[in-house]
Parts: sequence; C-alpha cells; structure tokens
Amino acid sequence: MQAIFLVFIPTLTIVPATIVAALAMRKIAISAFEGMTRQPDVASQLFTSMLISLALVEALVIYCLVVSLMVAAKI
Repeated sequence: MQAIFLVFIPTLTIVPATIVAALAMRKIAISAFEGMTRQPDVASQLFTSMLISLALVEALVIYCLVVSLMVAAKI
C-alpha cells in the first residue's frame, strides 16, 4: 500500500505543475514572437526577456519537483 503512495504522490504534485508551466511557456513564446514580428528592431530585447521568463517558469517546475520528492521521501 505504501508503494502506491510513493508513485502517486509525486505524480499528482508534479504533473499539474508541468502542464501549467508548459502552457505558460507556450504563451510567453507566442507573445514574444508576435512582438518580434511586429517590431523587429527590439527583437533582441524581447528575446532576452523571453529567455528570462522561460527560465523563471522552469525554475518553478524544478521547485515543484523538489517538493514532490521531499513529500515522497517522508511517506
């Protein structure tokens, strides 16, 4: 019974976070690319902002992974 919790607890905590993060990254990329096509002169600034935003979203997912693994270790 405890082995089931070791599989499901991390899965139930990390899967929603990754789905939301993927959708957020998609929105960030679409918005940045639309801005780059509308104003090519500021494309480098938009690209830098996009990379920073994507890194912050990815860091949030990594934090969720760490928390889910800590919760799994406690069970």
